[in-house]
Amino acid sequence: MRVIQNLARLLSANRLSVSVVTVAVLATMPFGYSLAAPRPDDRSPVDNKTHRERMGTTSPANPENSVLPPPLLPGRGRYTEAPAGFDNATNGFLPQGPDFNSINANNVVPGRSFNDNRFVFEEVEGIADGLGPTYNAQSCRECHQNIVTGGASQIAEHRAGRESDGQFFESQGGSLVESRAIHPDIIERQSIEDGLHTFRISTSILGGGYVEAISNSTLLAIRDRQPEAMRGYAVMVPSLEADGKARVGRFGWKGQHGSLLSFSADAYLNEMGITSPLFVEENTSNGKCVKDYDKVADPEDDGDDVLAFANFMRSTKAPPRGTITTDVTAGELLFTKVGCNVCHTPTIVTAPAGTPINGGTFKIPRALGSKIIH
Repeated sequence: MRVIQNLARLLSANRLSVSVVTVAVLATMPFGYSLAAPRPDDRSPVDNKTHRERMGTTSPANPENSVLPPPLLPGRGRYTEAPAGFDNATNGFLPQGPDFNSINANNVVPGRSFNDNRFVFEEVEGIADGLGPTYNAQSCRECHQNIVTGGASQIAEHRAGRESDGQFFESQGGSLVESRAIHPDIIERQSIEDGLHTFRISTSILGGGYVEAISNSTLLAIRDRQPEAMRGYAVMVPSLEADGKARVGRFGWKGQHGSLLSFSADAYLNEMGITSPLFVEENTSNGKCVKDYDKVADPEDDGDDVLAFANFMRSTKAPPRGTITTDVTAGELLFTKVGCNVCHTPTIVTAPAGTPINGGTFKIPRALGSKIIH
């Protein structure tokens, strides 16, 4: 216990970089897990089993290009450190673009630049845009702006369910209990039967493009080198933009997505209630149909916003490390000594530029390829 207390004291002296998800040991998740809840109404019926099958896959993932992390690399000459910083500046994936303060709803061009996509990421959605009928926020920025747009925050989402005979069951309509609604009759509440609940804070998406650019085989190699008693589980998830082709999950609290496009579409539906070509079905309200409150035709986004979100994340720099002091150095040594680095890999290298990922729908550009991240 004293070792753990000392470790906590020493590590608290430094601001640790936060990634989208801990990718060294991949989160365990049943193949059928889904954040999006089916909507059982007569306008667009969705079979629960079919929906869950769509969100899971048992097929093997394409290995992509394997780049093992140092010290297994023969040398670092062809690999460069990923740019890091809290400065709202592009990592080179997209041009910086026009001055951010000059962009408005009338002149924004989604996809043109980092600043254009940042504007879309920060844009406030209204009911006329398809907001709701149940939702958590009106903008991506509401949950991701610490220290800059894209960072983590202490804003939490509510998850609930119940346990029966050792098995977990989600709440009606899914485990997510959305905190807001556009009408008082459909405000979601935790059911009295749901004795299990938790709050999950919003994770950082800064540097998400580098996490996406890690090859499947690199993650599997990290897993395979771990001691058998501490070995992580590689969740195979579908790339929704590639007809469900499998990839190792890496985004979300359960590693339920392997691509930033799928991740963005999922968040747009669950956090803002806005449908898109990858998620055309509205969530329910505690399992009840909300079509009478939904006056905007689905999909409410034609896919431009979802792509802008994904490309904004691909353009962000990695979170920088804080000042290195003697306490930080001592904490790092202790972190390794007690075995924390078995799960938390200190250094990973992204796949080379030109590598097809996400079921072949995206090729890693030079700005994201062969980059060292920590």
